[in-house]
Amino acid sequence: MRIRWKLFLSLFILTAGAIAVVLAVSEREFRGWVKGEITWRFEAQLGALLEARTERLAELRKSCMELATHPTIRRELKGLESPALREQFLEEFMESRPGASGPGGGRNRPDADTDPARPGASKALRDNIPGAPPAGRMGGGGGRGNPILGVIDLEGNPRPFGGPLQHTRANRKLASERVRSLSQLPSQGVAYVVFRNEETDRSSVQEVVLTPVIDDDGTLLGWFFLGRDAETRIERAFQQTQLVSGRGGRSGLVVEGQWFMNGVSDDEATAIKAGLSDAFWTNGKPEILTIEGSTLLLIARGLNPDSPLGKGYLVGIFPLDSFIEALAHLHTKVAWIGGAAILATSLLALFLAHRFSRPIAELVAGTERVRQGNLAENVTVRSKDEFGTLAAAFNAMTRDLALKERYREVLSKVSDPAVAQQLIEGQLELGGEVLNAAVLFCDIRGFTRMTEGMPPAEVIEFVNEHMTALTKLVYLHGGVVDKFVGDLIMAIFGAPNSHGDDALRAARCALAMIDARRRLNNSTGRVVEIGIGLAFGELVAGCMGSTDRLNYTVLGDRVNLASRLCSAAGPGEVVVDDAVAAALDDSILAEPREPISLRGFSAPVRAFALRPRS
Repeated sequence: MRIRWKLFLSLFILTAGAIAVVLAVSEREFRGWVKGEITWRFEAQLGALLEARTERLAELRKSCMELATHPTIRRELKGLESPALREQFLEEFMESRPGASGPGGGRNRPDADTDPARPGASKALRDNIPGAPPAGRMGGGGGRGNPILGVIDLEGNPRPFGGPLQHTRANRKLASERVRSLSQLPSQGVAYVVFRNEETDRSSVQEVVLTPVIDDDGTLLGWFFLGRDAETRIERAFQQTQLVSGRGGRSGLVVEGQWFMNGVSDDEATAIKAGLSDAFWTNGKPEILTIEGSTLLLIARGLNPDSPLGKGYLVGIFPLDSFIEALAHLHTKVAWIGGAAILATSLLALFLAHRFSRPIAELVAGTERVRQGNLAENVTVRSKDEFGTLAAAFNAMTRDLALKERYREVLSKVSDPAVAQQLIEGQLELGGEVLNAAVLFCDIRGFTRMTEGMPPAEVIEFVNEHMTALTKLVYLHGGVVDKFVGDLIMAIFGAPNSHGDDALRAARCALAMIDARRRLNNSTGRVVEIGIGLAFGELVAGCMGSTDRLNYTVLGDRVNLASRLCSAAGPGEVVVDDAVAAALDDSILAEPREPISLRGFSAPVRAFALRPRS
C-alpha cells in the first residue's frame, strides 16, 4: 500500500475512532446520569413510603405492647377461654382508645377506618363483619379492611378472636413451623402474611405485629398478634400519582414470592423474579431488566430485614423505554454529525496525504538506491519546510557515505580488512598492548633463482596469484595479514581479536597453505615450493609509526622466532615451536626435530615439523 493511502487511512481511522470514543463516553455518561437520577428520585419516593409505614407501625407496636399485658390475653394463653371476656376485651379495646371521638380523632387520619390500633375504628370494624355481634368476627377474614387479632400459644397454634384465619397455602404453616423463630424474638416481631378471601377469591397482605406475652413470674405464655392491611392509602395514592403523571412507575409489596402490585400480571411477575439476582433482595442493589421488550429499573427495600418471620419487600418498578428512545435519538444525531466530520476529514486527509507522500516516496526511493550501493544520485529538494530540510540532509548523508566508502576501499586494500574496520571505528590508536598470539611466516623457496630472467609484469602476476590464494586461507582461519614483503607473507592469529584457539588455527592454516600451493602447482604447471615458520607466545601488538603514518603490526621474540623457523623450514615443510605443538589436537601430528641453533637465540630451540594425520 502506498504511503499516501496509509496516511489517508490513518487520518480517517483516527477521526472515526475519536468520534466513536466521544459517542461511547457520552452514552455512558448519559446512561449513568439517567440511572442515577431516576434511582435517586425513585428511592426518595420509596423512602417517603417507608417512613410513613414506619410511623404507622410504631403506633401499632405501642398498642400491641399495651394489649399484650391485658388479663384476658393471658387467660387465653393459659387455656382459660371465656367468650364473654373476649367480647368484653374487644369492646373495651375499641371504645377506650384515646381520641375515639371529638376533634383530632382517628377518623380523620389516613387508614383510620381499617386500623384497629387507631381511634375511631370500632364502627368500621363492625360494618365489615355483617351479622356478627359487635367486633365478634374481628380477625376472621384477613381481607382488605379486615384486621386480624388473636394469640399464638407456645405450641404454635393460632387462636384468632373471631372466625378461622384464611391463610394461603404458602402461609398455612406460619404458626406450626416458625414457632421456634418466634421464641428467638427479643421483644416484638413483624411478619407479612398472605391471606385468601374465600368470598372474593382474592389474596391480600397483612402486616402483623407479634408481641411476647409474659406472665407475672416472667414465664413466656405465648404471643399476641395484631395485624392490618399492609397496603396503605399513601401507597395507593403514590400509585395513582404515577399513573396520572404518565411516568409509569409502580410500587407494591412482595411477600413469600407473591407480587401485590397494580399493573403487574402473574406472567410478568414470574419473568421479573427469574431475572433478579439474590443481591437485589439482600443488598437492595437496583437492577435493570428487559421484560417482553420493555426495559425496567427495579428497586427493593426490605420491610422487616431483622425479623425471622415472613419477609416483606417494598418494590418499585420504573420503565426506562422513554430514556432509551432518547438515547437512540442521541445516537442518530451524533451519527449525522460524525458522518459530516468524517467526510470533511477525508477530503483534508486526501490533500495532506498527497502533500506529504510525494517527498516521503522520493526519500524511500533514495534510501533503496543507497541500500543497493548507488551513492551518486540525490533526491530533489522541493520545499523549504521540514521535508526540504530532510531531503537536503539525506543528500549530504549520501555524499558522506560515498566518501567514507572510498576511504574504506582504499584502507582495506593497504591494510587487513579487520584492522581497517577498527581503524575506521576509532578503536585502534597509536600504541600497543601485550597479548598472546601466533605469528606465521611463509615464503617461497628459491624465489630469486625462479624469477631470474622473468619479465617484471609476469613476476607481479605470479606473486599476486600466489598471495591471493594464501591470503584467502588466512582469512578463512580467522587470521590477519600483517604485511607482504616480496614473496613473504606475515600473518597474525589472535590480534587484534582473539578466538581462544589461535595457535591451532595458525597450524591448520599453515598446513592448508602447503596443500593449496601443491594444487596451484598442478593447475599452473609451475613448481613452487614454500616453507612456513610458526611460533606462539607473548608479544606486543598495536599501531606503530607516527601520528601521521602508522601501521598495525606485532613485535617480540616470538615474531623473530617465527621468522627464523620459516628460514629453517625445508620446501613444503611447516616448522613450529613447542608452544604451538602443545596446542594441537588429534588431527595434526607434530614430529620432533633436533634442537635448532637460530641466529639471535643463545640456546638451541626445540622445533617440530607438522603434518596432518590423514
